[in-house]
Amino acid sequence: MAIETVEFNLSMTDVDTGEYLTGRTYSLVVTDADGVTQTTLSNLSIAQLVMAVCLERAVKIESDIIATMNDLNKTSSELQALTEMENEIVTTDGKAGRYIDLTTKTLSSDSSKTYYAALEEMGIDRQILDDSVHASSESSDLINAIEKAMDQRNSINQETMINLQSMTSKRDQSYDMIANISKSLNQVATGIVNNI
Repeated sequence: MAIETVEFNLSMTDVDTGEYLTGRTYSLVVTDADGVTQTTLSNLSIAQLVMAVCLERAVKIESDIIATMNDLNKTSSELQALTEMENEIVTTDGKAGRYIDLTTKTLSSDSSKTYYAALEEMGIDRQILDDSVHASSESSDLINAIEKAMDQRNSINQETMINLQSMTSKRDQSYDMIANISKSLNQVATGIVNNI
């Protein structure tokens, strides 16, 4: 059974009053084993409908997981660049700032991007960057701004990992439900065949 796009509405109304209680419209097209597209879902069993909805949900969650992983990779790359820049600027005593020409020094991970451009892209205040370019040593403002940006990205990474775990769990539940329904349908079919 393949799924593409047809709409069906799962809504509930009160039998006595006709009042609309709840509802949700799902978009599916179900193609049977012979390649025939079902334009009406009345031919499908409840189990097949549930499997179709679960599969659609799993596919949507899977695309969300991929997008979240891409965001996580971007944030991790930014964190790595910030760490590199902080290590270059901060001296071994962890306090004073070594002067680095932000306009010429480039990232080791991307030699086409200067420290200045990378920091500006990551939201560091331009005034702080300009002050650092014209100073004889890096200001504590720049070091503080870099550390703040690192803290923000660490926090974002932690939240993203929690969301990723939650999405993965939901996706797995959908696949488990599909597998369980498929197993039940197979057991019913086997029972029918054995009783014939």
